[in-house]
Amino acid sequence: MAKRSTIVLALIAMMTLASSTGFAQAKIAYVNMQQLIMGMPEAKRAFDTLQLYQQEMSKDGQELVNEFQAKLAKFQETEATLNADIKNLKIRELETAKANIEQYNAKMEQRLNEKEQQMTAPIIAKAKKAVADLAAEKGFVCVLDNSKDIVITATCEDLLPAAKQRLGIK
Repeated sequence: MAKRSTIVLALIAMMTLASSTGFAQAKIAYVNMQQLIMGMPEAKRAFDTLQLYQQEMSKDGQELVNEFQAKLAKFQETEATLNADIKNLKIRELETAKANIEQYNAKMEQRLNEKEQQMTAPIIAKAKKAVADLAAEKGFVCVLDNSKDIVITATCEDLLPAAKQRLGIK
């Protein structure tokens, strides 16, 4: 029984040594994905398109704000002369207008996020594919994204210049 335990322990030790040796030889690289993506011409076009989309939506929202401000100013001018029922009705109208503005802002933000996701997903996929292809070509088993505050050691290779070259970014 003791001989069998010794053999099992020896096998476990050899497997641990073999696996740690394999990991020690693994090549690891890093790339700043955010910098890579922001350097892509299609990302710049997407950003410009999103800004225009946001500006268009903001104009519509500003109309709601202007209407609210006009109603509020009129209410403030006539508030002293209004009877209690009419005053309460006007206050509810103002609260409804304010709620409409908040609802519009929430919808605008959701639409903007959806549009951003729709426009950036193919760009991100293209960048990831370029990095994955480079990693495979150069024999890296892992590529870290250092735009996410990951500590990079001096033994890692930076793939950003090669990825930019692959994507035609100057």
